Amino acid sequence: MVMKHYFKFLLLLILWCSSSIAITGCTTLQPEKERDISLAFSQPLHTTLGKAAASAIPADSIKSGFLVLNTGHDAFLKRFALLDAAERAIDLQYYIWNSDKSGRVLAQQVLLVADRGVHIRLLLDDFNIGDRDELLLVMDAHPNIEIRVYNPNAARKGPVRKVLGLIGDFGRLNQRMHNKSFIVDGSVAIVGGRNIGDDYFDLNDELNFRDRDLLAVGPIVIDIAKSFDAYWNHERAFSITNIINGSSVDSTEILTLRKSLENKVQQDDLHYMESAANFSADVSFNSWLSDMIWAPAELVYDQTLAIDDNSHTTRKRVANVLREIAKNTTRELLIESAYLVPSDEGIALLKELTESGVKVKALTNSLASNDLTTNHSGYARRRIALLKNGAELFELRHDAKSCHYLVVGTERCSENTLFGLHAKSIVFDRKAVFVGSFNLNQRSIYLNSELALIVYSPELAEIIAGDIEQNLLPENSWQVRLDDNNDLVWKGNIGDKETYYSHEPETGFWRRLNSGFFSVFPIEKYL
Repeated sequence: MVMKHYFKFLLLLILWCSSSIAITGCTTLQPEKERDISLAFSQPLHTTLGKAAASAIPADSIKSGFLVLNTGHDAFLKRFALLDAAERAIDLQYYIWNSDKSGRVLAQQVLLVADRGVHIRLLLDDFNIGDRDELLLVMDAHPNIEIRVYNPNAARKGPVRKVLGLIGDFGRLNQRMHNKSFIVDGSVAIVGGRNIGDDYFDLNDELNFRDRDLLAVGPIVIDIAKSFDAYWNHERAFSITNIINGSSVDSTEILTLRKSLENKVQQDDLHYMESAANFSADVSFNSWLSDMIWAPAELVYDQTLAIDDNSHTTRKRVANVLREIAKNTTRELLIESAYLVPSDEGIALLKELTESGVKVKALTNSLASNDLTTNHSGYARRRIALLKNGAELFELRHDAKSCHYLVVGTERCSENTLFGLHAKSIVFDRKAVFVGSFNLNQRSIYLNSELALIVYSPELAEIIAGDIEQNLLPENSWQVRLDDNNDLVWKGNIGDKETYYSHEPETGFWRRLNSGFFSVFPIEKYL
C-alpha cells in the first residue's frame, strides 16, 4: 500500500520535471454508450429492519437516530449482522475492499445474501482494485449482484500498461472516490471512515486503526441512498463487464471461485465468526435502536465530475460546508484527522478563529503511527504554521495506551503491532459533529470526492469530543509545541515520567530523513 503511494508521487516528480510526455498506444477510456439507471430501494416498510426503524422514530420525524461504532470489532459485527438480516436490497460504496480475512468473509456473506434473492449494488473505486478484475467479474455474474468500478484506468492488464495509463490520464485518475457508505433495505446505513479490511476491524497483525463510523436510521438514510445513486448512475461508474473487453465467465468459473473463497474463509478461521453467530440483527436491532441518539442531521457529498473534467483547483462542496460551519464556531473546534495537511486558506481561517478566542485542538498521526510517510511529510511542512497560528497539536502515539480499549484483542496492542489513526471527525462548539470520509487535507479539499454526515446534537458532540480528548492524554499522544527558539518539541509520558523529544518520537533516522525529503517538495495536494 505504501509503495503504491511512493510510486505515484515519484511519477508526479517526473511529470513536473518534464515539459511534455508523449505516450502512444495507450488505451483510452470511452464513456459507456448504454447505461442502466437504477435507484435505491425505496420501500423500507416492506422489510423487518424498516418496520423496526420506523417504529422507533420520534414524533418529530426530522430527527434521525445515530449509534457510534467505536471499535473495529463492533463495526465488523454490525456490518455482518446487517448483511445477514437484509431482505430486499444492499448498496455498498467503498474506496478500499481488501482481499484479507474480513474482506473475504464479507464478500462471501454478500454472495450468500444474493443467493436468497437480495439485490446488491457494489461500487468500488478503481485505485485499490489491483488485479482482481476477474474476481469481480465472477461476482458480477451472479443474477442478484451488480458491480461498478468508479473512475477506472482504461489499461486493465500488465503493470507497464497500467503505469502508462496512469501517466497518460493522470488528471482524471488522480481524482478518487473516497466515499464510504453501507445501506441495507433502505432502512439502515453506516457512514464513516472505515474501508473494508483487517486493519479497520482490529484484525491486522501489524497495524490497526482507531476509526469511527455512525450507524444511522431515519430520514437521513434516504439522503445517504441518494448520494449512492448519484455516483452509481454517473458516467464515471463503469460496469465491470464493460471495462474488461470481451470477458465473460461460465458456470464452472463461478463454482471454482465460490469454492476457493469458501475454503479460504475456513482456513482464515476468523475468531469473530463465533460472535457473529450469536449477533443477529433480527435479535439485536431493537437494542441498537434503544441506544441511539436522535437528532437533526444533514448529509453532504461532493458533486460528481464529468469524465473529462480534470479540475484540481476548485474547493469541493464538503470542504466548503465544513469551512462555513467552522467559521461560525465561537468557543471550540476539536479536530481528529488521520491526515492533516491544511491549505493556505485553512491556515488563514485558523488564525482568524484563534484570534477571536476560539480554542482549536487537532489530533493527527505521529510519524511513528502514520501508515504513509509521504502524507506525514505534507503535514510536517504545515506543522509550524499551525502552531504559530494558534492550534494545539497532538500526534497519536503508535504505542498509545488507548489501543487496549479501542482495539479488541490484547495481541493487537503488543510491541510488534502499530496503532494508527484513521478517523475523520470534527466537533463544533460541542453542539454539532461531523463524521465521514473527509480528511482535513488538500487531497480531500480539491481532488477526492468525499462524504460528510453532520449531526446537530450536543449529546453526540459531547460523546465524540470525549473520545477525541481521551487520545489527547500524554500516554496516548505527543503534544507538539514550539520552544523559545521556535524549534519543535514533543511532550508526552513514558510510564509516569514526563518526556520530551526534539525530533519525531520513536522513529529511526532513515524514516525521519525519508519524511524530510518528501517535505521539501510542494506536493501537499497530491498526498
